[in-house]
Amino acid sequence: MKMQPLRDSIRLDQAAASLCQVSLLRPAAASWLRRAAFVVPILGATALAAGLAIYLTAGIADPLRWPLLALLAVNVLYMALTGWPTLLGCLARLSGRTVQVSASPSGRSRTAMVMPIHQEDPRAVFAAVEVMARAVNDAKLRNIDFFVLSDTQDPAIAAEEARAFAALRARSATGCALHYRRRASNAGRKVGNLAEFCTTWGGSYDYMIVLDADSLMGASAVATLIGLMDANPGAGMVQTVPYPVGRGTLFARVQQFSARLYTPMLVEGLTFWQQGDGNYWGHNAIVRIAPFVAHCRLPVLPGPEPFGGEILCHDVVEASLMRAAGWDVWVLPQVMESFEALPANLVDFASRERRWCQGNLQHSGLLRYPGLRPVGRFHLGYGVLHYVSGPLAVLFLGLATLDAALGGGFVPAVLLGGGAAHAALAVLVLVLLYAGKLLSLGAALLDPRVARSFGGRLRLVASAALEQLAALAISALLIVFYTQYVAALLLGQAVRWDAQPRDDRGVSWAEGWLRLRSTLLVGAGWFLILLQASPALLAWCAPLLFGLTLALPAAILSSRTTLGSLARRLGLFLTPEEMAPASIMRAYSRAMAGPLVAERPHHALTGLQLAPSSADMD
Repeated sequence: MKMQPLRDSIRLDQAAASLCQVSLLRPAAASWLRRAAFVVPILGATALAAGLAIYLTAGIADPLRWPLLALLAVNVLYMALTGWPTLLGCLARLSGRTVQVSASPSGRSRTAMVMPIHQEDPRAVFAAVEVMARAVNDAKLRNIDFFVLSDTQDPAIAAEEARAFAALRARSATGCALHYRRRASNAGRKVGNLAEFCTTWGGSYDYMIVLDADSLMGASAVATLIGLMDANPGAGMVQTVPYPVGRGTLFARVQQFSARLYTPMLVEGLTFWQQGDGNYWGHNAIVRIAPFVAHCRLPVLPGPEPFGGEILCHDVVEASLMRAAGWDVWVLPQVMESFEALPANLVDFASRERRWCQGNLQHSGLLRYPGLRPVGRFHLGYGVLHYVSGPLAVLFLGLATLDAALGGGFVPAVLLGGGAAHAALAVLVLVLLYAGKLLSLGAALLDPRVARSFGGRLRLVASAALEQLAALAISALLIVFYTQYVAALLLGQAVRWDAQPRDDRGVSWAEGWLRLRSTLLVGAGWFLILLQASPALLAWCAPLLFGLTLALPAAILSSRTTLGSLARRLGLFLTPEEMAPASIMRAYSRAMAGPLVAERPHHALTGLQLAPSSADMD
């Protein structure tokens, strides 16, 4: 297949697209200008923070001065990397340079919608597949088949999967076929699962839309993805933004609200500078199968686990390999009918972060992998930095505490001082931390339609304020968690990559104490040290101490659906998907609220087929 890469805009022919608004910058200059719009402010903010800190500590005889200055610069760099993209997204939105696309399938391609599963709830899996298949049929989309690719090893769950599929197959429909296959061994995990699909069936399809076990995609999103691939022969991957929905605990509702309010502008900024050098998140995305098979075979890292062996976080690596081969990878910032589910409580959230930490730190061994594009290496490096940011923050705070205890001059000059330079440094940090959130909130408040979709202006502001308190607490916990995770990996402790809980489960006090006691002890110990060493620094660190010391009761209480329901009744943490659920969400809720799949009456869903299985399905 001849490569036809896209440069700085998505090109759509008139038959395949009804709307496309892209950057008007010239292709030759756009790449450099957009990269510069991302890189220069980040480096400038980092240099400014370092320069101000050096100025504030000039003449101070402090042995910890230069280590603290270095750590301050690295921490500000990470803040800028996470904070500036949203500001860039705001600028892109104001200048009309955001990507908004709408496309229809040409009818000449074939697409497989594939859902790899491992030890999942069969009822939830097949309910999602059924409603998505029906939505595709109702929209009269053709040449689309569904594949449930099971890696389940538990015989009881495997038997439930087979029964659920048989019940679904017994009903009738037209248009698309539904296949179920279970591997006898889950060698290679999800990567191996998809690789076997591509080897066995990939030659019959042009594209695959990859789904997670908790994914939902409406027919309009499916049609847009296929239409974009049909119209853009140089696109290797197109990633949608899956918004979290469906969880009822207080913790999950806060996270769903936060993602829905703040993610759109963030992704607009990322897409503005990345363009066709975007990322792939492993699900709710469409992939062109031929180049994926040809170029995205993952290397095996040298050495033992946790840093060697099979690559665990495969998606960003696959995107980098796709781009290295000349194919474009796009992330669509617009809101579509693309959904997923989040962990329902802090404990499960932390467990997922532990797995992702190992997977991302593995990418340090790929930073010099031959042939990768600079942006691909950036994606890999950013994932590493994201988890190393925890230890870096702990080192900075630990040295600052030691400096205060020893009577050093860095803390009084930089963190507690006064004057114009100190105020400038404080404003810079606050802008990087909070300006993106304030701009996203402001944009929602200025648009009456958007504000109503979050419950109205008053409820939106109240929800955003409470979300910020929760974000402060979670940030403090993540700093400690990431430090623990990185330390464990350096000691050679690998993590098990098991199926994650996907229901609204609560956390008991016993489980909470077992999982969160370290953060409570760290918070209490740090509080006592600061109380003796520097009460002023104690006040400065109060938000972090708040999160650490209250982690246990907050994790327990926020895992309760009763508090989630109370928040909803009060109009807090509402999202547009709650106020006006998409049809695919309503269909899924009805499917899950009804009788078991095997007990449901026949519906108009035909053409379902049992794919050849590599495991006995009795």
